[in-house]
Amino acid sequence: MKAIHFIILLTLISGCFVIACQKDIYPENGSVDITLDISYESEAYIGKLPLSDITLNLYTLKGKLVTTMKSDENGHVEFVDLAPNTYKVQVVKNYSAAEFNALTGLREDSEVSFSSAIKQIEVIKGSGETHWDLTLITGNSNPSGLIIKQIYYAGSDANQGASFRDQFIEIYNNSDSIRYADSLYLAEAYGANNASATYVYQANSGQYDWSKSYGMPQGINANTDYVYAFLIIQLPGTGKDYPILPGESIVVASTAANHRSPYIGADGVAISVKDPSLTVDLSTADFEAYFAPYLGTTKPLASDIDNPNVPNVRVVNRANGVDMIMNQAGQRSWIIFRDEGMGSSDQWKGFMPPYADGRESLGTDYKQIPVTNILDGVELQSATSTQYPKRFTAKLDAGAIAVAGGARSSNSVIRKTKAVINGRRILQDSNNSSDDFVSMKANPKGFVD
Repeated sequence: MKAIHFIILLTLISGCFVIACQKDIYPENGSVDITLDISYESEAYIGKLPLSDITLNLYTLKGKLVTTMKSDENGHVEFVDLAPNTYKVQVVKNYSAAEFNALTGLREDSEVSFSSAIKQIEVIKGSGETHWDLTLITGNSNPSGLIIKQIYYAGSDANQGASFRDQFIEIYNNSDSIRYADSLYLAEAYGANNASATYVYQANSGQYDWSKSYGMPQGINANTDYVYAFLIIQLPGTGKDYPILPGESIVVASTAANHRSPYIGADGVAISVKDPSLTVDLSTADFEAYFAPYLGTTKPLASDIDNPNVPNVRVVNRANGVDMIMNQAGQRSWIIFRDEGMGSSDQWKGFMPPYADGRESLGTDYKQIPVTNILDGVELQSATSTQYPKRFTAKLDAGAIAVAGGARSSNSVIRKTKAVINGRRILQDSNNSSDDFVSMKANPKGFVD
């Protein structure tokens, strides 16, 4: 079943309203009236898809929902008496396949979801911008049905739990037919977490301007058409060795061990945790990232044991890592992709971030992955008020998600359940991780209640 996810690069919509609760933030500054308007980039939707009844979410800078409302028939919104502050805004809209087909004359056989890129707006009394125009664009479709369901990157307490040893990522078959995990790639997407004078950045996003990277080919959209991968692993299989039934998932573990119980490390010394409730049992994971065969003369971690009952992944680019150690602060994001048309992985091009002085890039490079090959991406974000520049465009993920409690919290990010049909769970996939995911205690193959 084909699923299309439309991303709306717009700022909001709706009739006027009053947000009195926000006046308490800066009561001495008074209030501000602002307006916003939207339009469609594609002529295929102009005059066909209405601009009315689109849900608007207004958030604080830290991501707390302030209010939800609907747009008017012109796609116009007025904020009256809005307290001066910095806000984030986003809109969402879902159409059934029948409704979408009737309005557009197109043929889709599943729900069509709309979502906006998160837009940050600064409301200032007496100065600054008071009107925004944004454009609606379409996002990627994912006919494969494979999506990232859960990412446990935060790990557990370093003293009482398993630290990074118990990390995992879970891939789900959200379609109504069998899909295969064979040869699927999983990768951490790399990007700038803050600005410095060392590199060149994109003016509109604060992210690296990869088009300025040393050796980058001319005539390509280096920033929008590609993602730059840090750690890359590939699942085994030659085609139909590892089926995933509809509504089922696979777990890829950093180390496929029961982290709640003591186990013997590669050095012969027992590894244990003080509080088993903080961690998880990964001994029955579907795949594990065993890095020792790829390290050459580098000493492997004692905790990176090889579970003989769990198939190992192929390490394509270990990025100088000694295990599949996910960044526990959410400073990198995750994608899954196929390699059709990319050629052999040992010939994939890699680039360093763009140095401001134009020097030749030396050291670890980051593999250039075409967005067209990516099946799904989840943008991870800081759990604190310090926000990282987005690594993905709205076509890949319009939002972002962070674990509650931050690094070593024992929490993961996991997709919401959208519906249950004949016992099969359909997970929410609007291409907007802010809306699709929540945070909860890590639970391999579990679901949000």
